[in-house]
Amino acid sequence: MIAVGFFNSIMFPTIFSLAIRGLGELTSRGSGLLCQAIVGSALLPMIQGMVADMTSVQLSYFVPVCAYIYIAWYAVNSQRFS
Repeated sequence: MIAVGFFNSIMFPTIFSLAIRGLGELTSRGSGLLCQAIVGSALLPMIQGMVADMTSVQLSYFVPVCAYIYIAWYAVNSQRFS
């Protein structure tokens, strides 16, 4: 569990750098929107808790797995098109 926290701590700066690269004069607007998107991370634990209540704690871990799959997809695609 400690390793999960460690790798999550370095994920946001990496995603942030990838997301604002190449925005030009829209960099400030893009970075502001990206910072507002952090609220989505506050919703995932609530969704995971609801799934745990409806099914089981073990199955609820598919919620963050889906988020990590999307993050990996974003990383691969942002590198491909930059």
